[in-house]
Amino acid sequence: MRALAFKSSLVFVLFALGAHSGATANAESAFVAKRVTVPRITTAPRIDGRLDDAVWEQAVKIRDVVQYSPGNGDPPSEPTEFLLLSDSENLYVGARFGDSMPEGIKRSQLVQGQGVTNDDYLQIVLDTYNNRRTGYMFYVNPNGVQRDGLLLGGMSYNMDWDGIWSGDAKVDADGWTAEVAIPFKTLAFDPRTDVWGINLIRSIRRKREEIAWSQRDRRITLDVDGEIAGMGGRDQGMGLDVVPSMNVTQRSDFAANRGRLTASPSFDAFYRITPSLGAAVTVNTDFSATDVDDRQVNLTRFSLFFPEKRDFFLEDTEVFEFGGLTQNGRPFFSRTIGLSSSGQPIDLDVGARVTGKIGRYTVGALAVRQGDAPGLLPQELFVGRAYASFGEQSTIGVIATAGDPAFGRTNSLVGADLLLRSQRTFDAAWWPRGVLEARAWAQRSSTGTAGGADGARGVSIAWPNDRIDALIGYTEIDQNFRPALGFVNRTGIAETVARSKFRHRYVERGLFRSWLYGFDVKQTTDRTGRLESRATILTPISLDTQPGDTFALDLARYTEVLHKPFVLPGPLTVPVGRYDYDRLRLYGSTAGFRKLALTWDLEDGDFYDGRRRDAKLGMTWKPHSRLLLGTSIQNSRIELPRSAFTARVYTLNANYAFGVKWAWLNVAQYDNVSRRLGLNSRLRWWPTMGQMAYLVVNYDWREDNYGNFRPFLAETTLKLNYTFRY
Repeated sequence: MRALAFKSSLVFVLFALGAHSGATANAESAFVAKRVTVPRITTAPRIDGRLDDAVWEQAVKIRDVVQYSPGNGDPPSEPTEFLLLSDSENLYVGARFGDSMPEGIKRSQLVQGQGVTNDDYLQIVLDTYNNRRTGYMFYVNPNGVQRDGLLLGGMSYNMDWDGIWSGDAKVDADGWTAEVAIPFKTLAFDPRTDVWGINLIRSIRRKREEIAWSQRDRRITLDVDGEIAGMGGRDQGMGLDVVPSMNVTQRSDFAANRGRLTASPSFDAFYRITPSLGAAVTVNTDFSATDVDDRQVNLTRFSLFFPEKRDFFLEDTEVFEFGGLTQNGRPFFSRTIGLSSSGQPIDLDVGARVTGKIGRYTVGALAVRQGDAPGLLPQELFVGRAYASFGEQSTIGVIATAGDPAFGRTNSLVGADLLLRSQRTFDAAWWPRGVLEARAWAQRSSTGTAGGADGARGVSIAWPNDRIDALIGYTEIDQNFRPALGFVNRTGIAETVARSKFRHRYVERGLFRSWLYGFDVKQTTDRTGRLESRATILTPISLDTQPGDTFALDLARYTEVLHKPFVLPGPLTVPVGRYDYDRLRLYGSTAGFRKLALTWDLEDGDFYDGRRRDAKLGMTWKPHSRLLLGTSIQNSRIELPRSAFTARVYTLNANYAFGVKWAWLNVAQYDNVSRRLGLNSRLRWWPTMGQMAYLVVNYDWREDNYGNFRPFLAETTLKLNYTFRY
């Protein structure tokens, strides 16, 4: 009855918010967007970061900028100017950032495509449909390192999107300057739309000062973008990118005492069917240059989640997101494609994807033919997704999947989801402005056999804002729910979650910038209402200093009810029973821009009928912008009445940037459960966006019972690709 009442209350909120969303969709907001008209030019500037071409004198200049952090609408502490131009092929953005202490400009990142938020940077946000729903993000730091991504509805991001564009920057005695050229061929937009949304942002890292052309209440979301006019009638060309690749691989299997040299071409093509709808094809797909997974040791009762890192599946991944689900219960998780039931990689023969917009509808379809593997025939796999936009930022959609990549069995899934989202709710003096979200979703899987109890469903309502971040939700996952192309690691459950975090920002520029406190509660029962687990976590203190150092404390109370023994590495066994225990956690970090940056995560307390102590320590040392050395040590000591075990994971990173175009990236990892030592070394040449060459070395050693490491597998790959754009 309590679960029914809870769900009924949430459904009522969904309908109430839906009514509000529809009612306010056309209401006049107190926020009025800034607008400028972008001049068109016939002679393009040279993108070298110097901002000294005469054509920049024709640019519209933007100087009416304000702080959004730490000040809320205060003038910037340093002179800041943005410049805008365009021609038939590109949108050009220039930036002139004065600095009274140019030697203090942070510019430690030299590896192209890596994160730049620990440096000073220029950020450009483009909402090409001007619908306040999705946008492109482009970053440049003072070294000219480029980074891009997608800004999704709300405050979520996809930093795995890679577009073709150019940018550069230069530091001088007055500060630094930057130039960016964004080709219209890189963007999806409606040529009939004359006005785009845009925001222009500057970060001064040593001060942790964030400056924007347009902001509201410290929020930089699409609903507070400014606007640029004069963008209609732009030409995207044929909209065709052709990317041939070639890789040569030498593979040595030391256990079998054999080696093999292979050379295999691969082919990718991207075609813009309409200005807002694109298609992609990949043939003989190669993932040799993909980042390796972070090593994990499973000390829980449920399977671990490893994020997707393969480029083909990361592109347009936001289209296939469903119901706000991140892990358990996801209907589609691309990581399942190309992996057997034992976790071994399987080749992909061909794949095709169509994603984009048709009017108010966003659509996505992905079809893949997976190659054969021992005991597994080739598989055809499919996922389709569509949702319609309405109101301010609300959507209603469906999803369907077909195929079982791991076992080759008959499997399909259908689902529907609803998002009601308002940016203007409770815009009153007694309550902070912010976003209100409500979600509802349902899924059903089918394995071709009768059985039932094969669905999943959930509802939630959230207030995800800066001062108050709160959520309450309810989820049910049936015992036989099997999304073969998704991710599920706990079935036959009903889960209730509640979270509330409160942030206090200090107006005066003292030692601390903000203090966050709150709680998280998660309770899981079986479908009859019997308790399986409960976690109550209280965070009384989470401090953020002015430079960016953090310190936090958690107090946690756990309840676990085991209906069968729980086996841990060691091996350790926890018998059937109910366990109530408490734990204490201290964690934090020093500011990432420092030459020596530290992270720590220490946890101690009871663990079932024993004790567990966890310590994870990380260090990153950047003696100069070319070299980065990092290490991470993770120890988990578990002591039970019958036995004890220590799980260890060690990671070492060593990266060297010869310049913006050349980088040597290395990571070595070891854990004492698999007893494997792995090395991934990549020498990368990235002369410009769309062109790349890799030399990749992967080496795997196995530890024997005497502590000796013996080579097991070695693989060396040379990969080249080049983008032809039409």
